[in-house]
Amino acid sequence: FPKRTNRIRIMAATTTTTTTLPRKVGFLGLGMMGQGMASVLLNAFNTTNTNTNTQQSNLTVWNRTISKADALKANGAHVCESPKELAKNGQCSVVYAMLADPKASVMVAEQFAEGLREKKMQRKQREMSVTRDTEESDDVITYVEMSTIDAQTSENIKLVIERDQMAEYLAAPVSGGQKDAKEGELLILAAGAKEAYEKCLIDFDKMGKQSWLMGPECKNATDAKMALQIMMGGQAALLAECLAFCEYTGVDEKVWFDVLDKGVMMNPLLRSVGNRMFKGVENNRTWPQTLFQLYLQQKDLKLAIETAEKVHCEVPVASAVHQRYVKASRKGHQNEDFASLRDAYDEK
Repeated sequence: FPKRTNRIRIMAATTTTTTTLPRKVGFLGLGMMGQGMASVLLNAFNTTNTNTNTQQSNLTVWNRTISKADALKANGAHVCESPKELAKNGQCSVVYAMLADPKASVMVAEQFAEGLREKKMQRKQREMSVTRDTEESDDVITYVEMSTIDAQTSENIKLVIERDQMAEYLAAPVSGGQKDAKEGELLILAAGAKEAYEKCLIDFDKMGKQSWLMGPECKNATDAKMALQIMMGGQAALLAECLAFCEYTGVDEKVWFDVLDKGVMMNPLLRSVGNRMFKGVENNRTWPQTLFQLYLQQKDLKLAIETAEKVHCEVPVASAVHQRYVKASRKGHQNEDFASLRDAYDEK
């Protein structure tokens, strides 16, 4: 039998906190998830500033497609042209990153680290001069990677970020969809130093329903997120399979779904995905309403399977489910809502 790793003690965040929001925060990546998360932070900052009669931009954001930052800019956020610029000139105590995949996460982290190196050089030059910007802080920046990435990629980013001792790294992938991001209802799984986690708690309380410190190593958070994605992807696939079974055997799918809805097996995920599956079928088998794109779930399952292989853990169900997502992608649904998985069980 494979050797099991020792279990770790997990610390859940308390529901109250007495600290105030960090003076300045950065956010990298304004996709479907990042846009909502950054908006929640900005709204919290704006409320705080209104109550204290201050007029400063607490949130600095960046996105590859700069126009996606327009709404945040109009609401008071400062927009940077690059991750490098944000690192050099953002004066942020905490920077959050929410990117689409591991490749994007690494690229953005490397650009951010380049900015940190230049900032370090500038700081040394100013230390040799008579004057120094009184607003500049010597505090270490906390870089928080909230994307769904594998443990090795997370460790690599940690090395990049902490190389020049200008920043510390915290892994903090999230569970939830676009609606949860907009409403501050995400589940946040963090891993790293306890002090770094506690520094971010005030923001986590705004972006999420609850957060947990899963342990000191990146994999404590990334692997936990992988397990959640196996569960999420598997439930959607099983529902699609049941609906296809009903269709082929002549059972009224909507009546069957109503029976499921009244029993103990129903949950919010199945209810939401099921309703979207029906709408897509009625819409000529297209699913334009995108709460979570199919290719992202496919990517997450692939990362989970690769992680399982590294630790010699069999995941036959996840592997079979992943092939269904691959099939749906090949049928042209990769950029549609992951409820389009329904079409992977139908040859019509």
